[in-house]
Amino acid sequence: MVDVHLGRRGIHDREVLAAMREVPREVFVGPGYEEFAYEDGPLPIAEGQTISQPYIVAFMLEMSEIGPGDQVLEVGTGSGYAAAVMSRVVDHVYTIERHAPLAEDARRRFQRLGYGNIEVRIGDGTKGCPKQHPSTPSWWRRADRAHRWPCSSSSTSAAGWSFRWATIPTSSGCLR
Repeated sequence: MVDVHLGRRGIHDREVLAAMREVPREVFVGPGYEEFAYEDGPLPIAEGQTISQPYIVAFMLEMSEIGPGDQVLEVGTGSGYAAAVMSRVVDHVYTIERHAPLAEDARRRFQRLGYGNIEVRIGDGTKGCPKQHPSTPSWWRRADRAHRWPCSSSSTSAAGWSFRWATIPTSSGCLR
């Protein structure tokens, strides 16, 4: 998958490619879809959601320019696949999911795989990023775009984390 679907399509970041090789995607797909885990397409998971296709995950990570030393917020944990891949590249991943069953399943997968640098919360991740150093990079995904933004100074809390509001530019305006 990595050589055919990622490398040949322009993904060159060595950290991202290594992470994509390391994380077993079959663990994150829905029951009965394991044989399709390494095809480059989205697959259904619980709660009417999908696991993103591998190329999109790799592309978003590469475009985000995240790496060792970074702490990242992922909004929309889903099965946990993207967070697992990110966790192989950055120091810590905070991931938030609004569907409790998905969050709990992802948490169990991370524990089973020994990915101790991922923290999962249930809640509304559109409220901002974890209160860390103001320049802490955050990763937010919507469709096939990745956004990295610094936190601003206003703060609130959600899902047990302290958050700072962030304005996220999108093609149709901004999310706050």
